[in-house]
Amino acid sequence: MTTQKLSREEWINAATQVLATSGIDQVRVDKLAKQLKITRGSFYHHFSSRNDLLTSILDKWRLRATESVIARIQSASNDPVEQITTLMNLPITGKRSFDGASVEISIRAWARRDKLARSAVEEVDKYRLSFINSIFKNLGHTSDRADDLANLVYSYIVAMSLIHFDNKFEERREMSRRLAEFLSDNCPVSKCPKRKNQPA
Repeated sequence: MTTQKLSREEWINAATQVLATSGIDQVRVDKLAKQLKITRGSFYHHFSSRNDLLTSILDKWRLRATESVIARIQSASNDPVEQITTLMNLPITGKRSFDGASVEISIRAWARRDKLARSAVEEVDKYRLSFINSIFKNLGHTSDRADDLANLVYSYIVAMSLIHFDNKFEERREMSRRLAEFLSDNCPVSKCPKRKNQPA
């Protein structure tokens, strides 16, 4: 063991990795210290308790997987359809997205039995849904329909993170584009049997 002090960020990253691979029950100070080959003193230099560490994990997840992602999407394009397509493709953008999905799946499993994690997940879900809802409203959808479509898109994103695609990423990206274009049309299929740009 070494007495070297790791940074707060290094402790959070190590704990998040354990969470993603082994579950919340394995995120323990003694196990992390042993894994990092460092004394527990380094941990208590940055955190007051294990609960402090768990709160920090959730705070970082909220920032990286929600606020930063939305800011990046907004800065990359002002086109609503493009924004929806990008959102729907988030789970299949490479190793980084796979790792992020692993963390999120573990946090959601944790939230099923823990109030702290459940509160964070509920806050993140509300924030994400509000953003998606605003995109559909900008496309001319009514409030109710925008809410329905936001929930549909969000459910699709979550489901995509659970499915293994054998690296058929291009096919999935193309499917996401088609779905985004379809859902963006502010005229429901049931009320538009004959669309303007289609033959009667």
